[in-house]
Amino acid sequence: MEIFKIQDLSYYYPENREAALKDINLSVENGEFILLLGESGSGKSTIGRIFNGIVPEFYGGTLYGEIKGDIGTVGMVFQDPEKQLIMDKVEREIAFGLENLGTDYSIMRKRVMETLSFLNIEGIKNQNTYELSNGQKQKVAIGTALAMGHMFIVFDEPTSQLDPAAADEIIHVIERLNKELGYTIILIEQRIDRCFHLADRVLFMESGKVSFDGTPEGFTLWSRKNKSSFLPSVSGFFALSGYESLPGTIKEGRRRLLETTGIKSISERKENSLIQGSNPIAVKLEKVYFEYGNGILALNNMDMRVEKNEIVGVIGPNGSGKTTLLKIISGLLKPSSGNVEREEKIGYLSQNPNDYLFNDSVYEELKFTLDINKIKAYERIERVLEDLNLIHLKDKNPRDLSGGEKQRVALASILVSQPGLILLDEPTRGLDRILKDALGKVLSKLLKEKKTIIIVTHDIEFVAKYCTKTCLVYEGSVVEMADTYQVLTSGLYYTTQMKKLFHGLADGILTIEDALRASGKI
Repeated sequence: MEIFKIQDLSYYYPENREAALKDINLSVENGEFILLLGESGSGKSTIGRIFNGIVPEFYGGTLYGEIKGDIGTVGMVFQDPEKQLIMDKVEREIAFGLENLGTDYSIMRKRVMETLSFLNIEGIKNQNTYELSNGQKQKVAIGTALAMGHMFIVFDEPTSQLDPAAADEIIHVIERLNKELGYTIILIEQRIDRCFHLADRVLFMESGKVSFDGTPEGFTLWSRKNKSSFLPSVSGFFALSGYESLPGTIKEGRRRLLETTGIKSISERKENSLIQGSNPIAVKLEKVYFEYGNGILALNNMDMRVEKNEIVGVIGPNGSGKTTLLKIISGLLKPSSGNVEREEKIGYLSQNPNDYLFNDSVYEELKFTLDINKIKAYERIERVLEDLNLIHLKDKNPRDLSGGEKQRVALASILVSQPGLILLDEPTRGLDRILKDALGKVLSKLLKEKKTIIIVTHDIEFVAKYCTKTCLVYEGSVVEMADTYQVLTSGLYYTTQMKKLFHGLADGILTIEDALRASGKI
């Protein structure tokens, strides 16, 4: 049964001459699981906000066309759960919307209890929301939508800030909502490996238009024909290997590989492991402890040594101390005890790009960085914007950009000053694969320019492709720090899709390029 229909819809944000959405026509069936894909800035989040009226009721602007459906029945969960959390306690947060509607206490109490039980968060119902992990915060944000009784929920990149384990939990919750309770789901996601096979239908957007609307199987064929880079890693490997039908999961892919002969292990080191021998030290931490005011020990006897001219990926569970580590290195926090040595000129990018955006144009944002550093080399601005595929946005107001575009502008504002030590906290958040590869090429270029880069990320695929070393952090200390291939090929969970696909069949495989080489395709 059709519950939502959009006809000939176009939308313009305030003071924008170019439409964010152009001639959109689509319908949504009751109980559908729709995966909404597309490049950064293609209009995914905008169309997600159409369903519950946030666009245009909150954002303003001009909307043309017809929308048939009850926007009051649609909930939304954003990629940053902190933007949705208002109350101090978990239980009060889930009850907050119901209280505002004047819901009878007995009904409200039952809804809150059932929501806590369904999400398996009864144990944290009395905890402070600001003390939760990102995964727990995201579950609470989902709980607020469930308690309100919304049977149609839009999820806007809900796993972008989560470690692999927490991301899997959130995707499992969304799957249960759809399969067990019949919820209608629209999932906007860049990390599609863990959710592609769950979708009934895939929508793909380009420049504000829907380019594809069909089944996941149809999308794999469309993607191959159109040379799209938005396939799951497993499907992408089999597409490049010349297979006609493309498996979408590791289980299906392994079954296909077991029928294949001629797979060999890869013994050589990864090509992007550029560090040969010993370099001078860029960062050194010795027996560093850091305790927050609430008594949480974030760093616990942390020892770390980063040589100059490396790209180090820092991975680990949410709450393991990764962001605190970057703040200690940058000097934003002082250790409770221990010793820290570092480069003098540091560029630091936090998780929230909005912290860096307060000028009226992208160009002025980068010029401001140069001005406060008393650097007159304004020719750098357009060069950095070109590198990050932002030149077409140079006159735009940064606050009018998509999440992925804001992320790149914030990064550009750091890189334009040419720091020797670059610290990046979740720089791939909100970026599609094309933009991730563009960022990776920028970082590789910086590496050749003798820069040192430390990246905190949950994007294991990005680490495998571009980081020379990997540091696995757990409970505030280093578990392992070594060559990326050594860390990730020896892992079972903190590793790549290709490693999982070939596990037990061939050794030394992390990337699709490795897999193609092992299969004799390159």
